[in-house]
Amino acid sequence: MTTLTTHTCSAKAAPAPSAKRPRPSVFERRQADLAERVLKLSPSSLTFLYDECKACFWHHYNGRPRPSTAFPKVFGALDNAQKEFFVGRSVKEVSRSLPAGVIERGRRVKSEAIAVDGTDYRVQFSGDTDTILRFSRAGVGVCDFKTSAPSDEAAALYGRQLHAYAFALERPANEVSRLAPVSRMGLICFPPLDMVELPAAKPTAKPARRSRAASSRSRANYAYRTEAVWVEVERDDDAYMRFLADVVRLITRKTMPQSSPNCGWCRWTRMTAPLLEQTSAPLFEHSTAAVA
Repeated sequence: MTTLTTHTCSAKAAPAPSAKRPRPSVFERRQADLAERVLKLSPSSLTFLYDECKACFWHHYNGRPRPSTAFPKVFGALDNAQKEFFVGRSVKEVSRSLPAGVIERGRRVKSEAIAVDGTDYRVQFSGDTDTILRFSRAGVGVCDFKTSAPSDEAAALYGRQLHAYAFALERPANEVSRLAPVSRMGLICFPPLDMVELPAAKPTAKPARRSRAASSRSRANYAYRTEAVWVEVERDDDAYMRFLADVVRLITRKTMPQSSPNCGWCRWTRMTAPLLEQTSAPLFEHSTAAVA
């Protein structure tokens, strides 16, 4: 006779799920970076934001960035069209002064932490290049597309951004993505010249049914005529490092710098601050009374 013995095992209580740690706020992330003495910079912030208002720039890197403004759709559409048109084409189509090569798509770049002379801090760049110029013999170029007239002022302004990209390409956080040397930098400007009418498209045998809105539009096709103008940006790493030292000292100062008198965001915050102070106290008292 076979005897079956049953063993009863007490089930272990399932461990309580660990509470998910909340995502650090912008302020907490910025303060952690400052504690590690590494400033993570966006190359694009070194252009208009830096020039427009030093107070807003300081707030941007100390945990209270001002809201970003919407980029006009028309400029985004033009920018995408320019990139798609030129990718894969010869660099010589942009300028005969450039070395032979091919225009490639831009890429996401991130630099290693780079020591800034004259400070105790390092900077790390992270951003997206518009395009890469891959030269046939050696080296690469980095440039930005601009729907505007070429000017020395634009070259100086956007040169800060291009220098950051050059540093990130030559000294990346991941050695595999290294592209060096960056031998040329510049802007490809597309100034609008005039408008031309394009030849009418041949009608199809059986035209598709068009909406009322489409039928009300003119069937003529128009285009803005432009030309590609190369604006060289001279590379000067020593001058750029001095600029970065000023940026580091601005970000790490203990007090907010004076705001620009023409800064619309600073004017708005000064106007609304008294209103917020008037409404915050009654709202707070009401909420505490309700809880009590």
